[in-house]
Amino acid sequence: MAESTTRIPPAGAPPPASRPGRPGRPGGPERRGRGRPAGSGVRERLIDAGLRVIYRAGYTGAGISDVVAGAGVPKGSFYNYFDSKEAFAAAVVDRFADWNLGRLVAALGDRRRTPLTRLRTYFAERRRALAEHGHGRGCLLANLGAETADVVGVVRERLAARFAEWQRVVAGCLREARELGELSPAADVDALAAFVIHSWEGALIRMKVDRSAAPLATFDHFVFDVLLTESR
Repeated sequence: MAESTTRIPPAGAPPPASRPGRPGRPGGPERRGRGRPAGSGVRERLIDAGLRVIYRAGYTGAGISDVVAGAGVPKGSFYNYFDSKEAFAAAVVDRFADWNLGRLVAALGDRRRTPLTRLRTYFAERRRALAEHGHGRGCLLANLGAETADVVGVVRERLAARFAEWQRVVAGCLREARELGELSPAADVDALAAFVIHSWEGALIRMKVDRSAAPLATFDHFVFDVLLTESR
């Protein structure tokens, strides 16, 4: 398997800028709307409201009327910016993924710590945030994936692209760990990164079902005390 070559920017670096029409990023299936700029305040308010509504009610339960009410805009304005509910959900995916990617890149770019310590600290911080919400929220992308993967192609494709992006960033951190001797020279960092992301998202689903931190603690132990330790 050919390895990805993602490198981790320094702490505080912003998420990569979006490019219109690039798969997995804003600008594909969305409508820019009657000469209005892509960064319109109304569009951003709609996405912010959609993030809250979809987190609470899921994709199926999220009505356009709920979104426009949350954004405080007329219902007709929705279709000035998005051709469909599916395109809107893809934009919400990007908003959430960019936020998470920014946190991940900042954490893994902290050169004051070793690479594996940075990665473990990132997940520890996510665990603390999840505990503040009673272990009931989980990951928006995993929630949407479970709900829409079989029926909403544009959302599934966007989710796949954003999960792959996260995976490449984690692989970059593990590659640095290998170069510094924290992992074996033979360690397959792309495969390890894939397993870390798969395991985290699975643990989040079980956490929501059980309303318990135990699945996240199991993830932490087996990834960092077993898998990555034995890969040295």
